Amino acid sequence: IDTIPQGKGLYRSIAQDSDTESQFSFNSEPDLRQVVLFSSPNSATCGTITCSIKFYHFAKRLAVRVGEVKLNLLETVTVSPYIKLHLIPEYKRGNRQTTKVKRNATSFICDEDFLFSVGSREVRTKALSLQIFDYKANTRHLCIGRVNINLKDFDFRDEEKPLSLKHHILPCRVNQEYFGTLKVAVCVSTESLRIGILQAENLAPVDVSGRIDPYCRVLVYIGSELLQKKKTTIADNTNSPVWEEYITMEIPPKTLLCDISIVIEVRDYLRNSKVTSYLLVGRVTLSNAALSGTGQTQWEHACAKRGTVVSEWQPVGP
Repeated sequence: IDTIPQGKGLYRSIAQDSDTESQFSFNSEPDLRQVVLFSSPNSATCGTITCSIKFYHFAKRLAVRVGEVKLNLLETVTVSPYIKLHLIPEYKRGNRQTTKVKRNATSFICDEDFLFSVGSREVRTKALSLQIFDYKANTRHLCIGRVNINLKDFDFRDEEKPLSLKHHILPCRVNQEYFGTLKVAVCVSTESLRIGILQAENLAPVDVSGRIDPYCRVLVYIGSELLQKKKTTIADNTNSPVWEEYITMEIPPKTLLCDISIVIEVRDYLRNSKVTSYLLVGRVTLSNAALSGTGQTQWEHACAKRGTVVSEWQPVGP
């Protein structure tokens, strides 16, 4: 393993511009919302990306260097892109890595190196996925485009010469209004409020692995003032988690129930990300002013039936 080059010297011998252009397909579509930002909406691609890959048989490592990225976006659009790299179809924390965020950039050079642990026999059964995201602070990061590179199409017998590639970036094409369902229990009494986060089903993955590590963050507001916030435990590697966790909090005297709002954020926990510790999957709001009709109905039932637990499934919205 000591023979593996580290840091920015990994691919210094590779020219930044490559004449190699190829298209690869892989049967794994990202389940993400499309961002309509492109300068040519009818175009099949939204830019290009150059990268180079090299496999070390002795150390069982796949080395990837991300090079230049050019996005074909509208001139009026401002994005802060970063790239998420995966080895698919399997889901391992070590096989999910990210580049640094490039602030307000549509054309940039990453010049970052990544190592993935994979066996010599397994490497040809994998695909390398690169997803370009627009970084948004504390909200669901929007997918601009993605590239899937099928590794079975390459000959890794020559360890001395890395493979230089240039790919077209395909836009993320998914039109989705909801991102799963969440079962919530609410019990309202004279002096306290009890909220149960029971389970979720079919949570939309934030990346192409199709699996997430979800947890919920519960925020209770009185008007515009935050009363309390709590988190559930993290459910590992599942998009249909079961929590069965309850949160109890005191309601200040003379508080009107119509002023209380419960916001439940469903998040995907990222352990090894360089950008952020989580990505937002979606939200559920319970209040008199909830945008979802079901959220408003459940809150009204809970207020009308004091001391009774009201459990209902709620859609996880944006």
